[in-house]
Amino acid sequence: MFAYPEIWILTVLALFTRLWWLGTPPAIVFDEVYFRQFASDYLSGNFFFDIHPPFVKLLFAGVGGLFHWSSTQVMHGDQATLALRVLPALAGAALVPLIYVIIRQLGLGRRMAVFGALLVLFDNALMVESRFVLMDSILLLTGFGAFSCYLKLRSSGGVKRWLWVLATAVLMGLLVSTKWTGLAMAGLIGAAWAADGLLRRTDWRRMTGEFVLIVSVVAAIYTGLFAISFALLNRSGDGDAFMSERFQAILIGNVHYSSTAQMSFWDKFIELNREMYAAQSSLNNATHPYASRWYSWPLEIRPVYYWEGEMMSNGQQGNIYLLGNPAVWWLSAVGVVSALFVWLAGPRWLAGRRRLVAFLLVGYALNFVPFSLIKRPMFLYHYLFALLFSLLVTCVMLERLFAWQRQKYGIATVRQSYWALVTVVILGFLYFAPLSYGWPMSVGDLHRHMWLPTWR
Repeated sequence: MFAYPEIWILTVLALFTRLWWLGTPPAIVFDEVYFRQFASDYLSGNFFFDIHPPFVKLLFAGVGGLFHWSSTQVMHGDQATLALRVLPALAGAALVPLIYVIIRQLGLGRRMAVFGALLVLFDNALMVESRFVLMDSILLLTGFGAFSCYLKLRSSGGVKRWLWVLATAVLMGLLVSTKWTGLAMAGLIGAAWAADGLLRRTDWRRMTGEFVLIVSVVAAIYTGLFAISFALLNRSGDGDAFMSERFQAILIGNVHYSSTAQMSFWDKFIELNREMYAAQSSLNNATHPYASRWYSWPLEIRPVYYWEGEMMSNGQQGNIYLLGNPAVWWLSAVGVVSALFVWLAGPRWLAGRRRLVAFLLVGYALNFVPFSLIKRPMFLYHYLFALLFSLLVTCVMLERLFAWQRQKYGIATVRQSYWALVTVVILGFLYFAPLSYGWPMSVGDLHRHMWLPTWR
Protein backbone atom coordinates (compact mmCIF):
# COMPACT_ATOMS: atom_id res chain seq x y z
CA MET A 1 0.00 0.00 0.00
CA PHE A 2 2.82 2.40 0.89
CA ALA A 3 5.20 1.23 -1.84
CA TYR A 4 4.14 4.15 -4.03
CA PRO A 5 3.49 7.11 -1.70
CA GLU A 6 3.35 9.54 -4.62
CA ILE A 7 0.00 8.16 -5.79
CA TRP A 8 -1.55 8.87 -2.38
CA ILE A 9 -0.16 12.40 -2.35
CA LEU A 10 -1.53 12.98 -5.85
CA THR A 11 -4.93 11.66 -4.78
CA VAL A 12 -5.11 13.92 -1.72
CA LEU A 13 -4.15 16.97 -3.80
CA ALA A 14 -6.72 16.04 -6.44
CA LEU A 15 -9.47 15.75 -3.84
CA PHE A 16 -8.47 19.08 -2.31
CA THR A 17 -8.45 21.04 -5.58
CA ARG A 18 -11.73 19.51 -6.79
CA LEU A 19 -13.69 19.64 -3.52
CA TRP A 20 -12.44 22.90 -2.01
CA TRP A 21 -15.01 25.72 -2.23
CA LEU A 22 -17.30 23.31 -4.09
CA GLY A 23 -20.46 25.12 -3.03
CA THR A 24 -19.17 28.38 -4.51
CA PRO A 25 -20.73 29.93 -6.41
CA PRO A 26 -24.11 28.97 -4.95
CA ALA A 27 -25.75 29.90 -8.25
CA ILE A 28 -26.50 27.48 -11.10
CA VAL A 29 -23.50 27.54 -13.45
CA PHE A 30 -23.66 27.05 -17.24
CA ASP A 31 -25.32 23.72 -18.18
CA GLU A 32 -26.02 22.81 -14.56
CA VAL A 33 -29.50 24.17 -15.23
CA TYR A 34 -30.21 21.27 -17.61
CA PHE A 35 -28.80 18.45 -15.49
CA ARG A 36 -30.48 19.63 -12.32
CA GLN A 37 -33.75 19.83 -14.24
CA PHE A 38 -33.26 16.32 -15.61
CA ALA A 39 -32.63 14.97 -12.10
CA SER A 40 -35.70 16.83 -10.88
CA ASP A 41 -37.82 15.34 -13.66
CA TYR A 42 -36.71 11.80 -12.76
CA LEU A 43 -37.94 12.38 -9.22
CA SER A 44 -41.26 13.85 -10.36
CA GLY A 45 -41.74 11.36 -13.21
CA ASN A 46 -42.21 14.08 -15.83
CA PHE A 47 -40.92 12.95 -19.23
CA PHE A 48 -38.04 15.03 -20.58
CA PHE A 49 -35.95 14.81 -23.73
CA ASP A 50 -32.18 15.06 -23.98
CA ILE A 51 -29.73 14.33 -26.77
CA HIS A 52 -27.53 12.18 -24.51
CA PRO A 53 -28.11 8.71 -22.97
CA PRO A 54 -29.36 8.55 -19.37
CA PHE A 55 -26.53 7.19 -17.20
CA VAL A 56 -25.16 10.35 -15.56
CA LYS A 57 -28.59 11.96 -15.28
CA LEU A 58 -29.80 8.89 -13.41
CA LEU A 59 -26.80 9.23 -11.07
CA PHE A 60 -27.74 12.83 -10.28
CA ALA A 61 -31.35 11.77 -9.67
CA GLY A 62 -30.02 9.02 -7.40
CA VAL A 63 -28.24 11.63 -5.27
CA GLY A 64 -31.53 13.45 -4.84
CA GLY A 65 -33.30 10.21 -3.96
CA LEU A 66 -30.58 9.30 -1.47
CA PHE A 67 -31.26 12.50 0.49
CA HIS A 68 -35.04 12.15 0.04
CA TRP A 69 -35.27 15.49 -1.72
CA SER A 70 -38.29 16.57 -3.69
CA SER A 71 -37.97 17.48 -7.36
CA THR A 72 -38.18 21.16 -6.38
CA GLN A 73 -35.36 20.82 -3.85
CA VAL A 74 -33.14 19.15 -6.44
CA MET A 75 -33.76 21.95 -8.90
CA HIS A 76 -33.58 24.94 -6.57
CA GLY A 77 -32.26 23.84 -3.17
CA ASP A 78 -28.97 25.21 -1.86
CA GLN A 79 -28.08 21.82 -0.38
CA ALA A 80 -28.50 20.20 -3.79
CA THR A 81 -26.03 22.70 -5.30
CA LEU A 82 -23.26 21.24 -3.18
CA ALA A 83 -24.33 17.61 -3.03
CA LEU A 84 -24.88 17.18 -6.77
CA ARG A 85 -21.43 18.63 -7.48
CA VAL A 86 -19.70 16.04 -5.29
CA LEU A 87 -20.13 13.17 -7.75
CA PRO A 88 -18.42 14.80 -10.76
CA ALA A 89 -15.80 16.27 -8.41
CA LEU A 90 -14.90 12.82 -7.11
CA ALA A 91 -14.74 11.52 -10.67
CA GLY A 92 -12.43 14.38 -11.62
CA ALA A 93 -10.22 13.69 -8.62
CA ALA A 94 -10.05 9.96 -9.39
CA LEU A 95 -8.82 10.76 -12.89
CA VAL A 96 -5.49 12.01 -11.48
CA PRO A 97 -4.27 8.71 -9.91
CA LEU A 98 -5.84 6.82 -12.81
CA ILE A 99 -3.59 8.62 -15.30
CA TYR A 100 -0.62 7.75 -13.06
CA VAL A 101 -1.62 4.08 -13.24
CA ILE A 102 -2.12 4.18 -17.01
CA ILE A 103 1.30 5.72 -17.61
CA ARG A 104 2.87 2.97 -15.52
CA GLN A 105 0.86 0.37 -17.46
CA LEU A 106 2.26 1.83 -20.68
CA GLY A 107 5.74 1.01 -19.44
CA LEU A 108 6.99 4.42 -18.31
CA GLY A 109 8.74 5.04 -15.00
CA ARG A 110 7.39 6.50 -11.79
CA ARG A 111 8.84 9.95 -12.44
CA MET A 112 7.00 10.31 -15.75
CA ALA A 113 3.85 8.85 -14.21
CA VAL A 114 3.97 11.55 -11.54
CA PHE A 115 4.52 14.21 -14.18
CA GLY A 116 1.59 13.01 -16.28
CA ALA A 117 -0.66 12.96 -13.21
CA LEU A 118 0.50 16.48 -12.32
CA LEU A 119 -0.51 17.68 -15.78
CA VAL A 120 -4.05 16.44 -15.06
CA LEU A 121 -4.04 17.66 -11.46
CA PHE A 122 -2.97 21.18 -12.37
CA ASP A 123 -5.01 21.69 -15.52
CA ASN A 124 -7.62 24.35 -14.86
CA ALA A 125 -10.07 23.17 -17.52
CA LEU A 126 -10.18 19.58 -16.26
CA MET A 127 -10.67 20.89 -12.74
CA VAL A 128 -13.43 23.36 -13.64
CA GLU A 129 -15.35 20.78 -15.64
CA SER A 130 -15.35 18.45 -12.62
CA ARG A 131 -16.60 21.02 -10.12
CA PHE A 132 -20.13 21.45 -11.46
CA VAL A 133 -23.19 19.32 -12.18
CA LEU A 134 -21.89 18.28 -15.58
CA MET A 135 -21.13 14.90 -17.11
CA ASP A 136 -17.69 15.18 -18.72
CA SER A 137 -15.57 14.22 -15.69
CA ILE A 138 -17.61 11.02 -15.34
CA LEU A 139 -17.29 10.45 -19.09
CA LEU A 140 -13.50 10.76 -18.87
CA LEU A 141 -13.29 8.49 -15.81
CA THR A 142 -15.32 5.68 -17.37
CA GLY A 143 -13.46 6.01 -20.67
CA PHE A 144 -9.95 5.94 -19.28
CA GLY A 145 -11.02 3.45 -16.63
CA ALA A 146 -12.02 1.09 -19.44
CA PHE A 147 -8.69 1.84 -21.15
CA SER A 148 -6.78 0.95 -17.97
CA CYS A 149 -8.74 -2.30 -17.54
CA TYR A 150 -7.95 -3.22 -21.15
CA LEU A 151 -4.24 -2.64 -20.53
CA LYS A 152 -4.50 -4.88 -17.47
CA LEU A 153 -6.27 -7.73 -19.27
CA ARG A 154 -3.48 -7.79 -21.89
CA SER A 155 -1.06 -9.04 -19.23
CA SER A 156 -3.53 -11.34 -17.47
CA GLY A 157 -4.52 -14.93 -18.05
CA GLY A 158 -7.04 -17.48 -16.90
CA VAL A 159 -9.90 -16.36 -14.69
CA LYS A 160 -8.26 -13.00 -13.98
CA ARG A 161 -8.31 -12.14 -17.66
CA TRP A 162 -12.04 -12.84 -17.86
CA LEU A 163 -12.62 -10.59 -14.85
CA TRP A 164 -10.68 -7.77 -16.50
CA VAL A 165 -12.61 -8.32 -19.74
CA LEU A 166 -15.82 -8.00 -17.73
CA ALA A 167 -14.58 -4.84 -15.99
CA THR A 168 -13.61 -3.34 -19.35
CA ALA A 169 -17.03 -4.16 -20.78
CA VAL A 170 -18.90 -2.66 -17.81
CA LEU A 171 -16.97 0.61 -18.04
CA MET A 172 -17.42 0.72 -21.82
CA GLY A 173 -21.16 0.26 -21.29
CA LEU A 174 -21.28 3.16 -18.83
CA LEU A 175 -19.11 5.22 -21.19
CA VAL A 176 -21.43 4.96 -24.20
CA SER A 177 -24.43 5.37 -21.87
CA THR A 178 -23.09 8.80 -20.90
CA LYS A 179 -22.37 10.33 -24.30
CA TRP A 180 -22.22 8.90 -27.79
CA THR A 181 -18.84 10.60 -28.19
CA GLY A 182 -17.58 7.81 -25.91
CA LEU A 183 -17.90 5.49 -28.90
CA ALA A 184 -14.50 6.75 -30.10
CA MET A 185 -12.78 5.41 -26.99
CA ALA A 186 -14.84 2.22 -27.07
CA GLY A 187 -13.89 1.73 -30.72
CA LEU A 188 -10.21 2.28 -29.94
CA ILE A 189 -10.27 -0.33 -27.17
CA GLY A 190 -12.18 -2.78 -29.36
CA ALA A 191 -9.79 -2.34 -32.29
CA ALA A 192 -6.74 -2.70 -30.02
CA TRP A 193 -8.19 -5.85 -28.44
CA ALA A 194 -8.84 -7.41 -31.87
CA ALA A 195 -5.42 -6.46 -33.26
CA ASP A 196 -3.67 -7.74 -30.14
CA GLY A 197 -5.50 -11.05 -30.37
CA LEU A 198 -4.57 -11.50 -34.01
CA LEU A 199 -0.92 -10.57 -33.49
CA ARG A 200 -0.61 -12.99 -30.58
CA ARG A 201 -2.54 -15.66 -32.48
CA THR A 202 -4.97 -16.02 -29.60
CA ASP A 203 -7.24 -19.06 -29.74
CA TRP A 204 -10.33 -18.11 -31.76
CA ARG A 205 -12.68 -19.68 -29.23
CA ARG A 206 -11.39 -17.46 -26.45
CA MET A 207 -11.57 -14.37 -28.67
CA THR A 208 -15.14 -15.25 -29.67
CA GLY A 209 -16.11 -15.72 -26.04
CA GLU A 210 -14.56 -12.41 -25.01
CA PHE A 211 -16.22 -10.63 -27.92
CA VAL A 212 -19.63 -12.03 -27.03
CA LEU A 213 -19.13 -11.06 -23.37
CA ILE A 214 -18.09 -7.51 -24.20
CA VAL A 215 -20.89 -6.88 -26.69
CA SER A 216 -23.50 -8.46 -24.43
CA VAL A 217 -22.49 -6.48 -21.35
CA VAL A 218 -22.27 -3.16 -23.21
CA ALA A 219 -25.66 -3.74 -24.86
CA ALA A 220 -27.25 -4.86 -21.59
CA ILE A 221 -26.03 -1.77 -19.72
CA TYR A 222 -27.04 0.63 -22.47
CA THR A 223 -30.54 -0.79 -22.91
CA GLY A 224 -30.98 -1.45 -19.20
CA LEU A 225 -30.40 2.19 -18.30
CA PHE A 226 -33.01 3.22 -20.84
CA ALA A 227 -35.42 0.71 -19.29
CA ILE A 228 -34.89 2.33 -15.89
CA SER A 229 -35.40 5.76 -17.46
CA PHE A 230 -38.68 4.73 -19.09
CA ALA A 231 -39.92 3.24 -15.81
CA LEU A 232 -39.27 6.50 -13.95
CA LEU A 233 -40.57 8.92 -16.60
CA ASN A 234 -44.20 7.83 -16.92
CA ARG A 235 -45.88 11.23 -16.77
CA SER A 236 -46.33 14.00 -19.32
CA GLY A 237 -43.53 16.56 -19.39
CA ASP A 238 -41.57 19.02 -21.48
CA GLY A 239 -40.16 16.26 -23.66
CA ASP A 240 -43.51 15.08 -25.02
CA ALA A 241 -43.30 17.24 -28.13
CA PHE A 242 -40.29 15.32 -29.43
CA MET A 243 -42.14 12.01 -29.40
CA SER A 244 -44.88 10.45 -31.52
CA GLU A 245 -48.56 10.47 -30.51
CA ARG A 246 -48.24 6.75 -29.91
CA PHE A 247 -45.47 7.43 -27.36
CA GLN A 248 -47.39 10.31 -25.81
CA ALA A 249 -50.39 8.04 -25.32
CA ILE A 250 -48.55 6.12 -22.57
CA LEU A 251 -47.61 9.28 -20.62
CA ILE A 252 -50.04 10.06 -17.81
CA GLY A 253 -51.50 13.57 -18.19
CA ASN A 254 -50.75 13.95 -21.89
CA VAL A 255 -53.66 15.00 -24.11
CA HIS A 256 -53.20 11.77 -26.07
CA TYR A 257 -52.96 9.60 -22.95
CA SER A 258 -54.97 6.38 -22.90
CA SER A 259 -54.99 3.88 -20.05
CA THR A 260 -55.23 1.09 -22.62
CA ALA A 261 -52.32 2.31 -24.75
CA GLN A 262 -49.31 0.02 -24.93
CA MET A 263 -45.85 0.31 -26.40
CA SER A 264 -43.09 -2.26 -26.14
CA PHE A 265 -39.73 -1.38 -24.65
CA TRP A 266 -38.00 -1.87 -27.99
CA ASP A 267 -40.41 0.45 -29.76
CA LYS A 268 -39.78 3.15 -27.13
CA PHE A 269 -36.04 2.51 -27.17
CA ILE A 270 -35.74 2.75 -30.96
CA GLU A 271 -37.96 5.83 -31.22
CA LEU A 272 -36.14 7.75 -28.49
CA ASN A 273 -32.66 6.95 -29.85
CA ARG A 274 -33.81 7.93 -33.34
CA GLU A 275 -35.11 11.25 -32.02
CA MET A 276 -31.89 11.83 -30.07
CA TYR A 277 -29.90 11.47 -33.28
CA ALA A 278 -32.33 13.71 -35.20
CA ALA A 279 -32.17 16.37 -32.48
CA GLN A 280 -28.38 16.46 -32.62
CA SER A 281 -28.51 16.88 -36.39
CA SER A 282 -31.08 19.67 -36.08
CA LEU A 283 -28.55 21.80 -34.16
CA ASN A 284 -26.37 22.24 -37.25
CA ASN A 285 -27.57 25.79 -37.85
CA ALA A 286 -27.53 26.85 -34.19
CA THR A 287 -25.04 29.38 -32.85
CA HIS A 288 -23.46 30.13 -29.48
CA PRO A 289 -21.13 33.00 -28.52
CA TYR A 290 -18.61 30.63 -26.90
CA ALA A 291 -18.73 27.87 -29.49
CA SER A 292 -15.42 27.09 -31.20
CA ARG A 293 -14.14 25.12 -34.16
CA TRP A 294 -12.40 21.82 -33.55
CA TYR A 295 -9.05 22.87 -34.99
CA SER A 296 -8.75 25.71 -32.47
CA TRP A 297 -9.01 23.49 -29.38
CA PRO A 298 -5.36 22.37 -28.95
CA LEU A 299 -4.33 26.02 -28.49
CA GLU A 300 -7.56 26.83 -26.58
CA ILE A 301 -8.29 29.83 -28.76
CA ARG A 302 -11.85 30.15 -27.43
CA PRO A 303 -12.67 29.19 -23.80
CA VAL A 304 -16.22 28.99 -22.43
CA TYR A 305 -17.56 31.63 -20.05
CA TYR A 306 -19.32 29.62 -17.30
CA TRP A 307 -20.32 32.17 -14.66
CA GLU A 308 -20.39 35.91 -13.97
CA GLY A 309 -20.69 37.07 -10.37
CA GLU A 310 -22.27 40.25 -9.12
CA MET A 311 -20.19 43.42 -9.17
CA MET A 312 -18.97 44.21 -5.66
CA SER A 313 -18.80 47.67 -4.09
CA ASN A 314 -15.03 47.76 -4.57
CA GLY A 315 -15.41 47.14 -8.30
CA GLN A 316 -14.29 43.51 -8.14
CA GLN A 317 -16.21 40.65 -9.71
CA GLY A 318 -15.96 36.87 -9.79
CA ASN A 319 -15.79 35.05 -13.10
CA ILE A 320 -15.41 31.39 -14.04
CA TYR A 321 -14.05 30.29 -17.40
CA LEU A 322 -13.54 26.85 -18.80
CA LEU A 323 -9.96 27.73 -19.64
CA GLY A 324 -7.09 25.26 -19.56
CA ASN A 325 -3.66 25.85 -18.07
CA PRO A 326 -1.66 27.13 -21.08
CA ALA A 327 1.45 25.37 -19.74
CA VAL A 328 -0.44 22.08 -20.03
CA TRP A 329 -2.36 22.64 -23.25
CA TRP A 330 0.40 24.26 -25.27
CA LEU A 331 3.01 21.78 -24.06
CA SER A 332 0.75 18.88 -25.05
CA ALA A 333 0.14 20.44 -28.49
CA VAL A 334 3.90 20.57 -29.01
CA GLY A 335 4.11 16.98 -27.75
CA VAL A 336 1.63 15.72 -30.36
CA VAL A 337 3.23 17.60 -33.26
CA SER A 338 6.75 16.51 -32.29
CA ALA A 339 5.62 12.89 -31.81
CA LEU A 340 4.07 12.79 -35.26
CA PHE A 341 7.14 14.38 -36.85
CA VAL A 342 9.62 12.09 -35.08
CA TRP A 343 7.51 9.01 -35.78
CA LEU A 344 7.62 9.81 -39.50
CA ALA A 345 11.09 11.32 -39.88
CA GLY A 346 13.22 9.87 -37.09
CA PRO A 347 11.67 6.66 -35.77
CA ARG A 348 15.01 5.39 -34.41
CA TRP A 349 14.97 8.16 -31.81
CA LEU A 350 11.81 6.59 -30.33
CA ALA A 351 13.67 3.30 -29.79
CA GLY A 352 11.16 0.77 -28.45
CA ARG A 353 8.39 3.37 -28.04
CA ARG A 354 7.46 3.70 -31.73
CA ARG A 355 4.47 1.35 -31.58
CA LEU A 356 3.25 2.96 -28.34
CA VAL A 357 3.48 6.46 -29.84
CA ALA A 358 1.55 5.28 -32.89
CA PHE A 359 -1.18 3.80 -30.69
CA LEU A 360 -1.52 6.96 -28.61
CA LEU A 361 -1.58 9.16 -31.72
CA VAL A 362 -4.37 7.01 -33.14
CA GLY A 363 -6.25 7.41 -29.86
CA TYR A 364 -5.74 11.15 -30.06
CA ALA A 365 -6.94 11.31 -33.67
CA LEU A 366 -10.03 9.16 -33.04
CA ASN A 367 -11.10 11.49 -30.24
CA PHE A 368 -10.32 14.68 -32.16
CA VAL A 369 -10.54 14.45 -35.95
CA PRO A 370 -14.18 13.17 -36.14
CA PHE A 371 -15.32 16.50 -34.70
CA SER A 372 -14.34 18.04 -38.02
CA LEU A 373 -17.42 16.35 -39.51
CA ILE A 374 -19.84 17.80 -36.95
CA LYS A 375 -21.57 21.02 -37.93
CA ARG A 376 -23.48 21.86 -34.74
CA PRO A 377 -21.94 24.23 -32.15
CA MET A 378 -19.08 22.62 -30.25
CA PHE A 379 -17.12 23.75 -27.23
CA LEU A 380 -13.68 23.44 -25.71
CA TYR A 381 -14.79 20.60 -23.41
CA HIS A 382 -15.28 18.37 -26.46
CA TYR A 383 -11.48 18.24 -26.67
CA LEU A 384 -10.88 16.81 -23.18
CA PHE A 385 -10.64 13.17 -24.30
CA ALA A 386 -8.08 14.09 -26.96
CA LEU A 387 -6.30 16.31 -24.44
CA LEU A 388 -5.64 13.37 -22.14
CA PHE A 389 -4.23 11.35 -25.03
CA SER A 390 -2.01 14.30 -25.93
CA LEU A 391 -0.73 14.33 -22.34
CA LEU A 392 0.13 10.63 -22.58
CA VAL A 393 1.96 11.24 -25.87
CA THR A 394 3.84 14.15 -24.30
CA CYS A 395 4.99 11.98 -21.39
CA VAL A 396 6.40 9.40 -23.80
CA MET A 397 8.21 12.09 -25.79
CA LEU A 398 9.63 13.68 -22.63
CA GLU A 399 10.84 10.30 -21.45
CA ARG A 400 12.80 9.89 -24.67
CA LEU A 401 14.05 13.49 -24.45
CA PHE A 402 15.25 12.99 -20.88
CA ALA A 403 16.97 9.75 -21.88
CA TRP A 404 18.88 11.62 -24.59
CA GLN A 405 19.60 14.49 -22.20
CA ARG A 406 20.92 12.12 -19.53
CA GLN A 407 23.27 10.49 -22.00
CA LYS A 408 24.58 13.81 -23.33
CA TYR A 409 24.59 16.10 -20.26
CA GLY A 410 24.11 13.90 -17.19
CA ILE A 411 21.39 13.19 -14.64
CA ALA A 412 21.66 16.62 -12.95
CA THR A 413 20.49 18.35 -16.14
CA VAL A 414 17.57 15.95 -16.44
CA ARG A 415 16.44 16.78 -12.91
CA GLN A 416 16.69 20.49 -13.59
CA SER A 417 14.60 20.15 -16.75
CA TYR A 418 12.02 17.99 -14.99
CA TRP A 419 11.50 20.32 -12.07
CA ALA A 420 11.52 23.39 -14.31
CA LEU A 421 8.57 21.91 -16.24
CA VAL A 422 6.76 20.98 -13.01
CA THR A 423 7.25 24.53 -11.70
CA VAL A 424 5.89 26.13 -14.87
CA VAL A 425 2.82 23.87 -14.78
CA ILE A 426 2.09 24.69 -11.12
CA LEU A 427 2.59 28.43 -11.66
CA GLY A 428 0.27 28.35 -14.66
CA PHE A 429 -2.41 26.65 -12.57
CA LEU A 430 -2.08 29.14 -9.73
CA TYR A 431 -2.12 32.13 -12.08
CA PHE A 432 -5.43 31.10 -13.66
CA ALA A 433 -6.95 29.71 -10.44
CA PRO A 434 -9.02 32.90 -9.85
CA LEU A 435 -10.83 32.21 -13.15
CA SER A 436 -11.36 28.59 -12.11
CA TYR A 437 -12.73 29.19 -8.61
CA GLY A 438 -14.52 32.46 -9.33
CA TRP A 439 -12.46 34.62 -6.96
CA PRO A 440 -13.28 38.34 -7.18
CA MET A 441 -10.89 40.28 -9.39
CA SER A 442 -10.62 43.85 -10.54
CA VAL A 443 -11.25 44.72 -14.18
CA GLY A 444 -7.52 45.27 -14.64
CA ASP A 445 -6.62 41.87 -13.16
CA LEU A 446 -9.19 40.16 -15.38
CA HIS A 447 -7.75 41.90 -18.42
CA ARG A 448 -4.24 40.72 -17.53
CA HIS A 449 -5.49 37.13 -17.45
CA MET A 450 -6.95 37.41 -20.93
CA TRP A 451 -3.78 36.52 -22.84
CA LEU A 452 -5.60 36.21 -26.17
CA PRO A 453 -8.28 38.63 -27.43
CA THR A 454 -10.52 35.65 -28.23
CA TRP A 455 -10.67 34.69 -24.55
CA ARG A 456 -13.10 37.50 -23.73
